[in-house]
Amino acid sequence: MPEPHPLADLSSLDQYLAQPYPPGWPEDRRTLYAPVDDVHGALVHVIRSARRSLVLAMYGLDDEELADAIREKLEDEHVYVQLTLDSSQAGGVHERALLAREDYPASVVAVGRSERGAIMHLKELVVDGTIVVTGSTNWSASGESQQDNQLTVEISPAAAAVATARIGAIHAHMLAQQRRT
Repeated sequence: MPEPHPLADLSSLDQYLAQPYPPGWPEDRRTLYAPVDDVHGALVHVIRSARRSLVLAMYGLDDEELADAIREKLEDEHVYVQLTLDSSQAGGVHERALLAREDYPASVVAVGRSERGAIMHLKELVVDGTIVVTGSTNWSASGESQQDNQLTVEISPAAAAVATARIGAIHAHMLAQQRRT
């Protein structure tokens, strides 16, 4: 019998809450709020839990510890990683340094604009095809610990499939843009 996923009921994320959930809170959903909850710790925990895949679309990513956790998964031959980043943010000082330091393979990272030429403003992660992380939180020190932001983690294979398909379409569009330039 296979070992259950580390996030099988999401209760392991409760350690990152400032206040416990009320009785009856669903085991398949957790919502954290920056700056009161430890959003950063929860994100590191979720990324490190991945066993098969990380599919990520992120507007702002300049958190070095999260990038290191993603890099660990890139180096794991059993985990597929796909990063989709907005060009207006990926061109920033922190993001440029992070992407250069990480030296991600070109096929894994797509950097660009939305299909309509605007910003790609998603903040979404799908882990192992079943766990969806979404919300207003940019993956930065200010987004995770200073600004008022929300992060929701839910176990939903159906929502994960929809999110993966949408992120995949955006990723393919950005890769096509990169080939044209």
